[in-house]
Amino acid sequence: MDPSQSWIEELAALRDAGTPCAVVVVSGSKGSVPREAGARMIVAGGDLVWGTIGGGRLEQLAIEAATELVNGGTSTTRAMELPLSESAGQCCGGVVQLLVESFVWRTSPLYVFGAGHVAQALGGLADYLRCRVELIDPREEGEIRPRLPKERPYELRLVDAPEGEVDELPAGARVVIMTHSHDLDQRIVEAALRRDDLAYLGLIGSDRKWARFQKRLVAKGYTPEQIARVRCPIGLGPSSKEPTAIAISVAAELLAEASRAACGTAD
Repeated sequence: MDPSQSWIEELAALRDAGTPCAVVVVSGSKGSVPREAGARMIVAGGDLVWGTIGGGRLEQLAIEAATELVNGGTSTTRAMELPLSESAGQCCGGVVQLLVESFVWRTSPLYVFGAGHVAQALGGLADYLRCRVELIDPREEGEIRPRLPKERPYELRLVDAPEGEVDELPAGARVVIMTHSHDLDQRIVEAALRRDDLAYLGLIGSDRKWARFQKRLVAKGYTPEQIARVRCPIGLGPSSKEPTAIAISVAAELLAEASRAACGTAD
């Protein structure tokens, strides 16, 4: 890659890490200035992490503006014009025009209905998924197998009727259904399909299981468009039946879906 374009790789790395950041670009200039139009830098965590727009007080002012934009909590842009002598105390005497664009990566929470082998393995990948993961199960904690670890990167919610929790999920939530009961799975799917604002809806199971579920959903009046929102089987292609392997396949699919959504691409 052209060294001048390596900022793209740096931005992608920050996106993959879920680190909020801002890109500062010299969009224009008048008179004598430190850097030409097109020079850029990336700011994250209140500091310069890539590139330069000329150093000195100019760069510090730009870092402060970029940090303020990032701390606003939304992805947005801001145009700035800085006379170097008046604003930055630099003797160049020119005027620098900057465009600051912040990137606040949004990863919607993941709600896993079930707390069994695969669900625990998927919850264990919370750091990899870069999102809050919550397992929802109707059993008492002592009844769940395998036994839940004391230290875990996911949250656990034990409720009598998990299907009733679906209505309370935030818009844009991602849902994966993998409980210990097919009947419960069915009820949760039905509750989820009554909403049209979930970012992802996946059901663990075989093609045969999904065919049975579809027949029941049709009989209950769910439309083909609603039913098509369910991903079943889940995961990126065939995997072994070992719980961790299934969880990794599902996590990869969730990350791929999130990446497509961030880029605005369709399936």
